[in-house]
Amino acid sequence: MENKLYEVKNQYFLVEDHGRKVPLTLYEPQVKTERSKIAVLCMHYNAFYLVFPLMIELAKRGYTAAGSYAARGAIKPRIYDVWAAVDFLKKQPGIEKVVLLGHSNGGCLLSCYQYMAESGTQRFRRPERVIPFPDFDPLTPADGLMLMDANYGIMDVLSCDPAVRNWDNGYGQRIAELDVYNPENGYVKGGCSHYSEEFARRFQRAQVEQYRYLFNYCLERYDLIQKGRGRFSNDEPIVIPGGGGGSESNKLFNQDIRYLGRTRVERPLLRKGGVITSEIVHTVRTPKDAVPAHVYGRDGSRTVTVKGVLEGQYLFHDDFGYDFSTMWGADWDFSTESTRANVKGISVPLLCEGNTASIEFPQAEMAFEEAKSEDKSIVFLEGAVHPFFPLDREKYGDTVGTMADYCADWLQKPGRFLK
Repeated sequence: MENKLYEVKNQYFLVEDHGRKVPLTLYEPQVKTERSKIAVLCMHYNAFYLVFPLMIELAKRGYTAAGSYAARGAIKPRIYDVWAAVDFLKKQPGIEKVVLLGHSNGGCLLSCYQYMAESGTQRFRRPERVIPFPDFDPLTPADGLMLMDANYGIMDVLSCDPAVRNWDNGYGQRIAELDVYNPENGYVKGGCSHYSEEFARRFQRAQVEQYRYLFNYCLERYDLIQKGRGRFSNDEPIVIPGGGGGSESNKLFNQDIRYLGRTRVERPLLRKGGVITSEIVHTVRTPKDAVPAHVYGRDGSRTVTVKGVLEGQYLFHDDFGYDFSTMWGADWDFSTESTRANVKGISVPLLCEGNTASIEFPQAEMAFEEAKSEDKSIVFLEGAVHPFFPLDREKYGDTVGTMADYCADWLQKPGRFLK
């Protein structure tokens, strides 16, 4: 349906609740309508989300919207930051429902929050966990969840470069048989690489082995820190050459876009002008070239800490891997960041969405297939890059507006949130 657009006003708050101080920007339409009773909260913990295009577009379409970001570091402060923001919105005059909008890593954060609010924390209290999972007070559940191009929950591992021979020297000799930038393995400079299944499986297993090496190294350093023999009294930094820091630094499927490049079955595809078709959805993203050597120590590396690695622990099976449409071999239930595991404990209305010019779009299907909610929807946005902007505006149109119209209608479905 056609959405009327309103002028938007905004106001900044420093929310103080549950022992936390959380920055938050509230966006409201100048004219209040029935839609304004629904507040959409968008949060992330690795990026600044006080301003986010989709959130502002929803406010233009009559909804109350809020943008915030959670603390980096340990899980408990992050989750309590979300709790403070949810309770703040619940207390605002006229607000009847609060719906979470998790984009990218925000999908990991907000699905974890909603899972804990509905299903508790027992799933995370496993004997394999090196640093015990903290206790949480009962959290205020939100009324709905929108996972918008949410990521795989193991992005740090997907960025690992097992071809780096020596972490002390990012410029050193590389391991040729594990190098995604080696033409003999299928790399095409400036074009779309074409890796064999045999190379892909070798590379994926090597990524897991590199992560296990990192984790065991952190165990050794943590023991020394506890004994007062570490480099610092409470933690230590680590620089990982080739480890990247975000999805743009992920390896193999960034270069060969066939990998994680389509849905398994036919799904709704949202096209220019709001037209929806049903088909096997294919990526339209462009391949990424090698990280230039002169920035390998900045954009191509990742800085972590010993405790950060241990607190964010992952578990993998030896057969970890992915192909053109799915991913397997991680203990998804162990990780707080796994959207595909978190949705199994979430009962509120759920929207899973992926952007076809983004590397993360197949995750929407993986989460949708695992979701417990009886009211769940899935859609893919054609031609949108990760932040929702069009890869080609002439071809794909105003992808931000198209997605905002779809979300506005999804939120307004009779009986979903309001009578």
